[in-house]
Amino acid sequence: MYLLASAAMGGLYLLLLFGACFGGVAGIKLYNRRMREEYERTLREQWESERQDQNAPPPPEKEDGQPAPRPQKIYYIVEKKRSRPQTDYAEPREIHFQK
Repeated sequence: MYLLASAAMGGLYLLLLFGACFGGVAGIKLYNRRMREEYERTLREQWESERQDQNAPPPPEKEDGQPAPRPQKIYYIVEKKRSRPQTDYAEPREIHFQK
């Protein structure tokens, strides 16, 4: 059996479309992996630099002999406002139907 030219072109188009989709998905996954590795590397470098800062000599002392205060991190605790249960209700409305 012989393939018609249009059927062969359709098959070629199908293969090209599959290759483009497969390449796009693989490319996006590789790009995401590279960006994640770069982000983790910057976090690791930042953590190591903070750790080296902690191992650094203590800050210079003030004139009165006490060490200078180090800035401290401040954490805020946010709680959701809770409403009280309603104990009294308004009078029910009367519904009038017009004829």
